[in-house]
Amino acid sequence: TEEQQRVIPVIEGLRKANSDGFISVDTRRASVARAAIKAGADLINDVSGLRDSAMVDVVLESGCGVCIMHMQGTPTTMQKEPSYTKCAEEVSHQLLETARALKTAGHPIELIALDPGIGFGKNLDHNIELLQHPDLMRGIEGFAVLWGVSRKSMIGAITGKENPGDRLAGTLGVAAVAHYEGVDLLRVHDVTEHADLLKMLDVLA
Repeated sequence: TEEQQRVIPVIEGLRKANSDGFISVDTRRASVARAAIKAGADLINDVSGLRDSAMVDVVLESGCGVCIMHMQGTPTTMQKEPSYTKCAEEVSHQLLETARALKTAGHPIELIALDPGIGFGKNLDHNIELLQHPDLMRGIEGFAVLWGVSRKSMIGAITGKENPGDRLAGTLGVAAVAHYEGVDLLRVHDVTEHADLLKMLDVLA
C-alpha cells in the first residue's frame, strides 16, 4: 500500500542507523503494523484504539509494545460536536476495557500504554478534564499513561498562540504537570527542551 511504501523504508533506515533505538509507528492498519514490526518497529501507536481485531492479532502475535489511543468517531468526523456525559470516566473506561482484554489474552502489562487522545474527538473542556485526571486511566493494574499534547490546538486556544511553532512554552507547561502527575510517556516535537525541563524538575523536586 501507499502507507507501507512511505513508512517501511524509514523504519528500515532508522533501525540500520541505530540498532538499539526505540521505534514507534503510527498506524490504524494491521497490514502496515505487521510490516512495520518486521522492519524493526518496537511499538504500534493505534489512534483508533485497537478497534480492528486484526490489529489486536498483530500485537499479540508479535509481542510488540502498543499504545492504545482513544478517539471518538473517525479522523474525518471526530471534531464534529464531540459529546460526553463524563468525559474522563468514559474515555478511561474504554481504554481500560481494551487494555484489560489484551492483558487477559497474555500481553505483558509493561508493553501497554494508554493515551486519552487529546484533540481526537474532544473539545477544549474535554481535553482539560482528561489532563486533570490521568489517574483514572491507570486502573488497579497501573497501566502506563501517555500524553501527546505538544503544540496542539488546545494550547493555542488557552495561550492565544495561533502558530503551532509558537506553543513551546505552553507545551512545556503541560509537560511539567505530566511530570508531577506521574505520566509515564510524552510524545513531543521539541525533545531537547523537554529533556532539559525534566532534568531540572528531577533535581528540584
